[in-house]
Amino acid sequence: MTVFGRPLRSDFLLQADGIFLNNGSFGSVPAPVRSAQQGWRDTVETQPDIFFRETIYTATRAAAARVARLCGTVGEALVFTPNVTESVAVVLAAMDFKAGDEILLLDVAYAAVRRAVDVTCRRTGAVVRTIPTGLQMTPAAYAEGLKAGLTPRTRLVVLDHIVSPTAQMLPIEDLVPIAKAQGARVFVDGAHALGQVALDLDALGADWYATNAHKWLFTPRGSCLLYAGPEVRAVTRPAIVSHYYEDAYPRCFDYVGTRDVTAYLAAADGADYLDDLGFDALTAHRAALIGAANTALGKFGGTLVTPHAPALAAWALPQSRAADTADGLALMKALWDEAKIQIAANVTHGRLLLRLSLQAYVDLQDIAALAAALDRLGWPGR
Repeated sequence: MTVFGRPLRSDFLLQADGIFLNNGSFGSVPAPVRSAQQGWRDTVETQPDIFFRETIYTATRAAAARVARLCGTVGEALVFTPNVTESVAVVLAAMDFKAGDEILLLDVAYAAVRRAVDVTCRRTGAVVRTIPTGLQMTPAAYAEGLKAGLTPRTRLVVLDHIVSPTAQMLPIEDLVPIAKAQGARVFVDGAHALGQVALDLDALGADWYATNAHKWLFTPRGSCLLYAGPEVRAVTRPAIVSHYYEDAYPRCFDYVGTRDVTAYLAAADGADYLDDLGFDALTAHRAALIGAANTALGKFGGTLVTPHAPALAAWALPQSRAADTADGLALMKALWDEAKIQIAANVTHGRLLLRLSLQAYVDLQDIAALAAALDRLGWPGR
């Protein structure tokens, strides 16, 4: 039986005197997965020619097949990219937008995704439109917002599965069919999903779904899985034109220049590490931590943003003045510099949000330490 919390910190290289509540941004890699990646690096160095001419294909497909078991699909439906950001570039290029086409996304879409959409619109003449959201949402409210935003010119709908700044989890299983029924393609930004929520990508029916492995699957940074549905695989090509660009999906993605693909291959070991912990037990551990955090932060007037994800949750903190965009960074800096607590904070919808990432190594002592630090230090505008 896995013992979560501090005892598990020995698997990670995290600074010993720190409390880490921001796994959702950059992840942290446990010892068995670090060892697996180094093993692949040694394999490459032993015989680079054979690796890049032969091994890379079989190894990449094997890793994709292993992770596919967590995604509700088959390995041939998945390709690796370095991150969701590059996956977005792949999807936008596949759409071949024309002037007047519309791209619909949430008003809280990840900043890099929104920027990629804006650049694409400037280049092609397409138009970006947004779905308004709030800090307290219901499935019905998301559905109403999507329906109101769709028009006959909507060609692509971009949906977050878990919203980065607010930690809200969307009912994408309800939203994807709404967009598809109107004839739009759907891309789901699932950057925070893999390893945090159960996925069934074949049943979901989205055209594309991208999810980072480094956030919650314990995989080295630079590893993302991009799913392409059967209808769009023929037009889904790497963002970089390389030797095998014209090959069929998924092979065209398996060797894109001389990249270090060892993070891709170690994703299989990240999946094994998660299995060893026990997904259901880990989910229960995280739920208990969110409950404890809600009690602790509620004493300061913190309001839980809903609907929250299983391992990621945010609270709106009360302020005596209007929130300033600099408040999030100021709070993050103060908590690390003065209390050695690493956390995420931002200002969204005019409120200062404190976002907690509850990885397997977090425990109740960490939540208590955060509450004590907030009581001692306060926050901007408290």
